[in-house]
Amino acid sequence: MDDNEHPPENDHRPHLNLERHLTIGPHVYQLTAAGTGDEPIGLSLVGWSATGEVVSEISGGISPADLAPVADALTSTLAGLAALRRQRLTASGSAASAPTAPGERQRRHRNQGVRWTAEDDERLAARHRAGASSRELMAEFGRSRGGILARLEHLGLITPDAVPVAPAQRSGAGDGTGVVTEAA
Repeated sequence: MDDNEHPPENDHRPHLNLERHLTIGPHVYQLTAAGTGDEPIGLSLVGWSATGEVVSEISGGISPADLAPVADALTSTLAGLAALRRQRLTASGSAASAPTAPGERQRRHRNQGVRWTAEDDERLAARHRAGASSRELMAEFGRSRGGILARLEHLGLITPDAVPVAPAQRSGAGDGTGVVTEAA
């Protein structure tokens, strides 16, 4: 079938056609994805400035079986790059790192989206066990309350309802394989 032909009427494979538009600040982004579910999904992301100049562009194909790991890899990589860029801008004085005014919320935490290390996990677990408040942990690790709670849950130190898990209830805490049981 060439590019000018339409799929046959009896083609019952799932067809994916997705188009999203997103405006962030002065830029508009268009994301399109298309595929049958059996072959690589064509993906395109284009961003324009207010004047119509293309400021970002990426395209390619992703195997349907690889969607989840590729999404994780892209999310982690792009968040890490954004964090490195923020750190460099702050270090060079190019970006104002003015403190937020009272009552104003910080837009992004300095380590948001950055992968947790084994050392971070050990330190988080130790600080949690020592009774550090979520506010203290947020400041120390540069992460949101949700990020801290999600990691504590991942480590088996709290339940999904943020209830601390007693040491006897933990199984394999810290390796991500533990089973958490909840007291009634």
